[in-house]
Amino acid sequence: MLIDIFKKSYIHQTLFIVLVASALWAKSFIFPEGVAVATEPYSLLYSYIEGFAKMYPVVSVVVAFLLVFAQGIYFNHILVSNYLIHKTTLFPMFVYIMLMSMAPQNQTFTPLLFSNIFLLIALHNIINCYNQEHSYEKVFNASFCIALAFLFYFPSIYMLVFVIASFVVYKLYYWREWLVMLLGFVAPFFSLFAYYYVVDKFDTVMRRLSDEAMRVSLNYDFSNTVGLICGSATALFAIVSLVAIWSNLSEKVIIYRKKATVLLLLMLVGIAFSLYDILLPANQQNYVMPMSFMLPTFFLMLRNNKKVCNTVFVVFLAVVFANAYLRF
Repeated sequence: MLIDIFKKSYIHQTLFIVLVASALWAKSFIFPEGVAVATEPYSLLYSYIEGFAKMYPVVSVVVAFLLVFAQGIYFNHILVSNYLIHKTTLFPMFVYIMLMSMAPQNQTFTPLLFSNIFLLIALHNIINCYNQEHSYEKVFNASFCIALAFLFYFPSIYMLVFVIASFVVYKLYYWREWLVMLLGFVAPFFSLFAYYYVVDKFDTVMRRLSDEAMRVSLNYDFSNTVGLICGSATALFAIVSLVAIWSNLSEKVIIYRKKATVLLLLMLVGIAFSLYDILLPANQQNYVMPMSFMLPTFFLMLRNNKKVCNTVFVVFLAVVFANAYLRF
């Protein structure tokens, strides 16, 4: 069975992941000039990187691949260190890389690629807040990283809603946590906006950010047949996994239930904030972190029926590669 590779040694799993990921990115490696560099939404920091990506497409694709791979390793570590997945598997890492790469537009520099560096750190800190006597440092680190993510990708501000939802799940009702969250989020903006004020760009930047905050697009190109089919299949995977995990949470220990619930909430919050602009390729990446927990957990539930488990896994791979190579 193909999926049994994730029961083998780290070396075998890593080689498999590198092989599949390289095949998924092959077209971008061979024809890097054909990968469109994302220009939307408006970003305070990504705009400086965008020019480099257009000038050096080969370097951009290679660096993007390495960043996605590194983020997958870190996300796998987050789940393993919090006992949300078995420590011997790299399955979450594999799913993370597949989902981050399934849209061809995302196989180069994108705002969310850099934003996710900080969102992963924020997620790690928030998950670790549970049952901590003094969680101020972790809350501050999380909100500070969300602010840095916001500077690369405007919709990353949705993670603040996720932090608040996590407070409710963890029952962190003390006013100090809420104040620390606010201070952590605004801290990076003091020096940045001071710089824009000195160079006389403050009004322009604030106007652009205001325009982005009001931009909502619910239109979708239904003529994109492959994209529609693959998107629907991915949504089906997410719904089935979400329902399966939620229905079995009562059987788990309390610490697992709390942390798993937080990750499931991240999925729901990401869906809500994807309405910011449903056409943005990066919006597909809003669900990568929670789905990289949900799908491996769902496959683990199917492990007793190996034939079904392997079939579903092959279908998942087919959807990812079809979206990457057949989308038009």
